[in-house]
Amino acid sequence: MKTRKLFIRSLQTVCYGLFFVFASCETDATADAIVDEIEEEGQTEEEEETEEESGTNSARVAAKKLYEDYYLGSKSETGDVAWTGDEPSCNAGSVPQDMIDKIFNRLKYFRKAVGLNNTVAENATKSEKAQAAALMMDANNKLDHFPPDTWKCYSENGSEAAGKSLLTTAINAESVDSYMRDAGSNNGPVGHRRWLLWPRLQEIGVGNTAQANAIWVIGNAGTTPSDAPEFISWPPKGYSPKQLAYQRWSFSIAGADFSNAQISMKDAAGNSISITLEALDPNYGDPTLVWVPDGIITNSEEDTSYTVSLQDVEVSGEITAFEYEVVLFDVNR
Repeated sequence: MKTRKLFIRSLQTVCYGLFFVFASCETDATADAIVDEIEEEGQTEEEEETEEESGTNSARVAAKKLYEDYYLGSKSETGDVAWTGDEPSCNAGSVPQDMIDKIFNRLKYFRKAVGLNNTVAENATKSEKAQAAALMMDANNKLDHFPPDTWKCYSENGSEAAGKSLLTTAINAESVDSYMRDAGSNNGPVGHRRWLLWPRLQEIGVGNTAQANAIWVIGNAGTTPSDAPEFISWPPKGYSPKQLAYQRWSFSIAGADFSNAQISMKDAAGNSISITLEALDPNYGDPTLVWVPDGIITNSEEDTSYTVSLQDVEVSGEITAFEYEVVLFDVNR
C-alpha cells in the first residue's frame, strides 16, 4: 500500500578552515508493528489514502510534531539571554543553561529528522574554549579559523577552538539553521551540515555571544549508532517541512564513493527535475553527494513529493543504488 510504504520510510528515517575539517525511528520491524496495529484497528487502504489526501496521515503528523516540539520549541524569544559576557572588556562570559538547551534541542531536531536518535553531549571544556572563540569573532567582526594573535580579545583557548569549530554570525538556536543551510559559494560541500548530521558525532562545545557562534565538532568521535539509518539525507526521506528545504540537497553514507554516481529526481507527476551537482569533497564527516535541484516547489500549501534516485554508488567496494521519496509539507497546515 502506498501509505504503508511512505509511513515506514518516514519512520526510518560559516566559514572554512582546516582542509580536512571544513568545507564549511524506528527500525523496519517497529514500523511494521505500528502499521499492523493501525490496520488491525480496521483502517482500510481507502481510508489510509483519504488520510494522505487530507494531510492528516500519521507520518505527516509525526513529522509536524517533531518540528513543533524541537524546532519551534527552541526558537529565540524576546528576553532570551545569549551570553553573560562583555565584548568591550573581552569578558568571554558563558552561555546560560536555557540557551544551551535551546541550541541542543535545535540540533536534536535536525538529527532526529534524519533518523538519528543517539545523544550528543556537551563537553564543558570545549564549550569554555568555544566561548573564547565566539568572543574573538564578535570582537573583530570577522570569522576566521586561524585568528592572528593581534586580534582583539585573542586567547590561546579561543584560537584552538576556532580551528576545530563551526563558525557563524548567526546566534542562539538559529546558528544551527545557518550551519544546516550552508549557503554561499564557498559551502558547496555543505561541510557544516555534514558535521552536525554525522552519525558518529557524540559531543560538542558551544560558544555564543550577541553576534557570533562557535560549535566545536572535531575530535573524540564515537561509533556509529546501531540504529543509525542506512544513509543521511537532507531534506530527509519521508515528510519534511518545506520551510527547511534548503537550496542544496545532500546524501551521505559512510564508506561511499560517489565518483561515478548518477543522480536523478522526479516530481509526483514523473517530470524530471534539473540538477546541478556540487564538486565532491570527502573531507567532512562521511562522503557526501551534494546537488541543487531546479524548480522545487516551496510556495504551495499542498504537499509536494519528489523521488530521488542514485545509481552506481560504490559502498565498501560494492556498486549499489538508492531511491527515496521526500514529501515537502507546510508546517503551518
